[in-house]
Amino acid sequence: MTGSRVPAAWLVRGGRRGERERVALADGLVIVGWNELGDMSRAATKEELRALIAQAYPGGGKARIANWTGQLWRFRAVIEVGDHVVMPVKSRGTIAIGRVTGPYEYRADAPEDSRHVRPVRWLRTDIPRDAVRQDLLDSMGSLLTVCGLNRADADARIAHLAEHGTDPGPAQDADADAYGSASRSELLAQAAERDPADPIRMPIRSFLSLWDAVRRTNATVERIEADLAEKGLTTRPPFTEGWIGSTIQLVPLGEEPAAGQTDTDAQRAEDTQDVADLPPLTLRIGDLEAAGKGVMSVPPGRSLRSVVTTMVALGYSQLAVIAEDGTFHGAVSWESIGRARMSDPDPSLDQATVSVPLVDQDEPLLDQIEQIYTRGFVFVRSSDKRTVSGIISTADLTQQFGDLARPFVLIEEAERRLRRRVDEKVPLAEIRKSAPRRSRDSARSAAALTLGNYRFLLDTDENWARLDWDVDRGLFFDLLKSVNAIRNETMHFSPDPLTPEQLAQLNGFLALLRALDPTA
Repeated sequence: MTGSRVPAAWLVRGGRRGERERVALADGLVIVGWNELGDMSRAATKEELRALIAQAYPGGGKARIANWTGQLWRFRAVIEVGDHVVMPVKSRGTIAIGRVTGPYEYRADAPEDSRHVRPVRWLRTDIPRDAVRQDLLDSMGSLLTVCGLNRADADARIAHLAEHGTDPGPAQDADADAYGSASRSELLAQAAERDPADPIRMPIRSFLSLWDAVRRTNATVERIEADLAEKGLTTRPPFTEGWIGSTIQLVPLGEEPAAGQTDTDAQRAEDTQDVADLPPLTLRIGDLEAAGKGVMSVPPGRSLRSVVTTMVALGYSQLAVIAEDGTFHGAVSWESIGRARMSDPDPSLDQATVSVPLVDQDEPLLDQIEQIYTRGFVFVRSSDKRTVSGIISTADLTQQFGDLARPFVLIEEAERRLRRRVDEKVPLAEIRKSAPRRSRDSARSAAALTLGNYRFLLDTDENWARLDWDVDRGLFFDLLKSVNAIRNETMHFSPDPLTPEQLAQLNGFLALLRALDPTA
């Protein structure tokens, strides 16, 4: 290799079944499909290319059009002359590596599946798959036709493969997590190979655990989005929405269309979104567990006496009225029964049934609070818009408020207790030494300290002794570190409550502080 720049590495697949491999290797090309799309040179910008793709594939759907635009813009404009391209050769079970030698070309006279090309000089066409380490092979397993290979020092490793035919493995400082979890890697690979009509299904909680996560924090969501995008996958419905115990499907999104195909047919769904376009993390109706737990219902023709008996026996204040074909007629409640009996001493279920709105799962929760408190409840429509998936009551709102507020209350009390003790026992000059640099000179009390600052303040024997606490210092610092991590995570929005383990750590730390200073 010459020069200081390691060429970027790109995966360009030779077709769904390797149908473009022979021509690509024989003619010194990398080729992409999208046969219905004309010359991409007409598009000077990415937005212009998006418009051309949407015109060529009117049934592609917004998410897929956006994904295809990203792939084809990379092929058309981002890949540079001198970059390496990798093409898995399915017909031989080997891997080919070449160097791009020219810009995008549109060959109007070529067969329709070989018109969009970039010229390359093939450096190696017979690298056996077992010469490449599994983490790099995993990256090559993307459903995308065009994608960058940038995990785990991939560009340098591809360059080494091109020159020597061997994979040196990732550098020590490369991305340590590059599909480091075998189960995660295997799951994504299986999802990429599954029939779209039979996708992998799993609860969001189990899905998150593959990334060693328990809550959908911003950092976790970003990591998962990047991994899914690299594989050409997404989730349906978006994993960022709904209760953490609800089920999602892993589905392909970025695979190029088959020859002659302008519609995505069964793969197109209203609730399928590109992971790059997932909505902001707003607290929504579907984030409440009750929104997906189902509802107790009665059919329209049942006697009101039977309905009342059911409500008393099960302790329900209201029931949904739903026909056998799934048609939602409304609700019957103690209030509606009482009103019906004011005009008829022996009313029917129909007379006691009142119209109530159905709320979609993706509705912002805050927008529905007033209605829930006014009516006492709302019914929730499932994400497929076909059935009633749950009921949200004022009790559920109270529970949600408790889940959201409890960590803040516990952390605030812990900080106040620490602050009070430090202010009483530690000189201001010592406090200022541990305060953030921006407030060091202006600090007038321990209020200038964050939870993380207390670790530095109390790390000195003298300051620790000043607290006069008969407690194991190492264990105290371990608890403080855990609580600080929870505090930092809590400050970033997540629709999910803290885990029982996290709450136990908060309660344990606060209980310790209360025991150390019971008069505070």
